[in-house]
Amino acid sequence: MKKIVISLGGSILVRGEDDSGYLRALRELLTSFPGEYRFIIITGGGPTAREYIAHGRDLGSDEATLDWIGIAASRLNAWLVISAIGPSCYPRPAEDIEEALSASSSFRFVVGGGTHPGHTTDTVSALIAERWKASAFLNLTAVPGAFTDDPTVNEEATRIDRMTSSRLLKLVSGTDKGAGSHSVMDPLAANILHRARLPTYILHGRDLGSVASCMRGEPFQGTVIEPDGG
Repeated sequence: MKKIVISLGGSILVRGEDDSGYLRALRELLTSFPGEYRFIIITGGGPTAREYIAHGRDLGSDEATLDWIGIAASRLNAWLVISAIGPSCYPRPAEDIEEALSASSSFRFVVGGGTHPGHTTDTVSALIAERWKASAFLNLTAVPGAFTDDPTVNEEATRIDRMTSSRLLKLVSGTDKGAGSHSVMDPLAANILHRARLPTYILHGRDLGSVASCMRGEPFQGTVIEPDGG
């Protein structure tokens, strides 16, 4: 059995660019893999979360409440993915790690969002991947891989096609010599993936051709994170 954990950024799901069409294409891709492939997908909150958190902060909400607002937005996005996948998917967003793991024994697809204040959806995904002993961890973001700096603001930023998990830790903590302020993954998630020695891949979530190639073990546009240490 191949167990794939996908951290699906909310900014990939809801972009105002044929979002329903993207979700249909994602469904076609995931369901095209044979039955031995099992998936747990954790969705981020994206623009919806950022907008509502901004309103909550303006109204004086504390940080824990703002986290719950973000979690609610991520679960709203999870409902969209569940709707797209259909009957082969666990019928509601998994609300914690135990529920996701339990559901994976009966359903080929399980989707969830945030779980607890203080944990990003990257961290939730990484914890699930570690507990599940996943075959691979895919981080689907709004940029095609890990870069030396934020490529959306720095034209000189270059993609790092391959790196060790130790270097990823340095990159996301800002201690890598080539790193700027751009972080493609939060440090806690990177640390979990490093200690678990999980093969990790960072790709643009809307480049489904590369996502398919990655899961098939073929060349793709993105970054390969090779486990070391742990």
